[in-house]
Amino acid sequence: MAPSMLKLSRPLMLVGHIILLVTALSIIAPLILVLGTSFKPANEIYGGLPWPRKFTLQNYYDVFEKLPFGRYLWNSLATTTLRVGGQLLIALFAAYAFARYNFPGRGLLFALVLGAMMIPPQLTFLPIYLLINKLGWFDTWAGLIVPNLAMPLAVFLLRQHLLAFPKELYDAAAMDGANELRILWSVVLPNIKPVMAALTVVLFVDCWNEYFWPLVITETDHAMTVQIGIRRFLDAERGDDLGPLMAAVTLISLPALAVFFACQRQIIQTFVSVGIKG
Repeated sequence: MAPSMLKLSRPLMLVGHIILLVTALSIIAPLILVLGTSFKPANEIYGGLPWPRKFTLQNYYDVFEKLPFGRYLWNSLATTTLRVGGQLLIALFAAYAFARYNFPGRGLLFALVLGAMMIPPQLTFLPIYLLINKLGWFDTWAGLIVPNLAMPLAVFLLRQHLLAFPKELYDAAAMDGANELRILWSVVLPNIKPVMAALTVVLFVDCWNEYFWPLVITETDHAMTVQIGIRRFLDAERGDDLGPLMAAVTLISLPALAVFFACQRQIIQTFVSVGIKG
């Protein structure tokens, strides 16, 4: 398509910018309200201004005084990190096998992977819950991590990317005497870092924000995650203590933001490379 055909008229560009601006404001405005409320003293919580007249850190102190927030945060950080690491490792091995080898039943197995993506977790949680109980993993990190290590979406995305990986690179590495693990680690992985970074962000946010499974499988502070802890704090305070609540919401947003910014460069490289190839 000629470059002139891709140009948009000024009215269309103006409408597009307005839509983007409204969308951005609709996302940013609640974040500003939450952040501003977290720094407000109690007498300004219900004021009209989104930002405090007088800044205070008391709400953040109250978060750690009124509930074991440090424990909840540690549980979430540790289980999310271990779970995402396991998901990426399993997905990488599975996707490599589906893309690299032509073994009997490959199509059927991959169809089962696709089928697993379409099953709502609410349909499978009961047998998994019973199995976790029998294994003695109720209210433990293992109960939070192990049932969710296999992520069909991650296998699908990595497999589709590895199918486009040049076969000549595999052959060249094999001729140099590299085994399959060496090829995967030294040849494949460095070339799919942008995809792995984008997938890391998706999996981390999905795990970090998960509410249903931790609600079912945890009972005490020993393994409870921040999402469940905040919910219990909200119920105990009947939704009235908004200052500490907004402080807690602000704090639990930071890890996801940190992961995104850490992977941002690799993600941008993905879009740039796709645009150049297109």
